[in-house]
Amino acid sequence: MVQIERHSRWMFIILPALAMMLGWGLRGHIGGGTGGAMIPGAMVALTLSLLLKLPAAATSIIVVFGIFGIGMGGQMTYGQTLGFLMNPETVWWGNIGTTLKGAIWGLMGGAILSLGFVYKQLSEKTIIVALLLMMTGMLIGFKLINDPMIIYFSDPENPRRESWAGLLSGAVVLLSYFKFKTSSSDFKIIFRFALLGMIGGGLGFGLGGYWMVLNSYIPLIGSYIDLWKAMEFTFGLLLGAFLGYAGWLSRKELKICINKDWAGSEMLFRSAYKEFGAILLVLILGYWLIPYLLRLFAGAVMGYDGFIFDALQNIARIMGNFAFRGGLVFVLVIMLFPKIAWQLGITLTFYPAAINLMRTFYPEVNSISFFTIHGLFAFLLSIVIVILVAYFSRKEKTVLNMFLLLTWSCIAVSLAKLTNLADWYFIDGLSAYQMFLRKYLIDIFFVVSGIIVTWVAVRQAQTV
Repeated sequence: MVQIERHSRWMFIILPALAMMLGWGLRGHIGGGTGGAMIPGAMVALTLSLLLKLPAAATSIIVVFGIFGIGMGGQMTYGQTLGFLMNPETVWWGNIGTTLKGAIWGLMGGAILSLGFVYKQLSEKTIIVALLLMMTGMLIGFKLINDPMIIYFSDPENPRRESWAGLLSGAVVLLSYFKFKTSSSDFKIIFRFALLGMIGGGLGFGLGGYWMVLNSYIPLIGSYIDLWKAMEFTFGLLLGAFLGYAGWLSRKELKICINKDWAGSEMLFRSAYKEFGAILLVLILGYWLIPYLLRLFAGAVMGYDGFIFDALQNIARIMGNFAFRGGLVFVLVIMLFPKIAWQLGITLTFYPAAINLMRTFYPEVNSISFFTIHGLFAFLLSIVIVILVAYFSRKEKTVLNMFLLLTWSCIAVSLAKLTNLADWYFIDGLSAYQMFLRKYLIDIFFVVSGIIVTWVAVRQAQTV
């Protein structure tokens, strides 16, 4: 009997590509950094699970690894690298830098995302050791290449701390460890996502950077098109397409092992109050207490010489990295409290966007904690998401509902930023046509893209 494929290869490419394109654009508009990069990470994980028809319990874990993996690349600085593309004398160096950084972003992101798919096949000890080794590899890359600027893709006259070599060496160590610690079938999945992620990331960022080059030849184009946004859309589109293709190539193995391993798994709190209390604790620990303690630790050991202090400074650096304070902490939380996975994947992805919204209205605030009025507003916005996540996680079509919740809540934050009057009326030097294209077309694009990706996702969810 011939098995009929539920979704075509092209749908595995198109839906993750559209979702990640939208997520990447939103990342630069309402997030930025590692927190913003979690948005496309969650969206590509949700679309892959939707297409694979995976159980909600498994998907909640995959989303956590998705925000971890794609969030990792958000640490890399690349503004000055893109600046090289605007100068004909440095355009090739800039293109090498963007292609390399995009490839590393996809390599690390794809490798870590894939761990969510094989999570049940790996022991907790194996995963923890792998992440610790990865962070050790990152430190080696920092020390050998990034810190001494042996190969440097930023402006030496205005130096920025780069981290691409650390992420590259960390990814290589991670993959090397899994090569020897996992079965050949599991490593095939991990390597496939890492390899295709690397190709998609390299092409996406490398080709996306040529929007900056185009402006060098047609200067007026920058007056009508947000070149930075065009770069982000290109990056997200191609990286999502290649990760989707990896999902297509792995579809049979993933559906067989995940449906078997997760059969009957219950990943929900019986009491919504316990769920609210758990995510509240995670928010306080993740966005206030842990960063506060890490800053104290780093401040206490910095500025001293000697082997011991040098070792402590390296530890402080790694603990301040997203690989620890986000990634490893996230993974430990779902290992100890797996029922909080949906809240961790969706609410913690939304929270940085809520913080960014508050900073739009109160730009004079340098930092936001729970103990300021601005932090309180961001927290209250997130509480709305907490309630909606708790509600939809107990309904049918959970994966689809979580995807739509994250997508439209992030679009809503983007639209809310338009109500900032100072920004709304800032039109000096722009014609009415230019004002529309540069200031409002992006949000219109978000809404239209959201409608399209919603329609496609709903149609695919209805496929039996």
